[in-house]
Amino acid sequence: MTSPRFFTYVGLQRDLNLRGMGSLTFDLRCSDIFHTNKTDATLYGYRELTTHNPARHTFVLEITWKFIEARSKYRGSGAGEKQKARM
Repeated sequence: MTSPRFFTYVGLQRDLNLRGMGSLTFDLRCSDIFHTNKTDATLYGYRELTTHNPARHTFVLEITWKFIEARSKYRGSGAGEKQKARM
């Protein structure tokens, strides 16, 4: 009645650091790149049933911008010196 269906998802992600403005992330995804997710079925009996599902490529582009995050007080040179001196 039906044949097996196989499909593949492929994605690519790129991160950009914009220093004072935060970071920008591009995420591009594509589904069914080999054009194999098709369905054709015909069932004969008391009634005839026919289905058709053509394969489709789907592209998704996701853009994410992360604003500047608060800096940690434990970063940089001399981080933790006050705590060491206290002990």
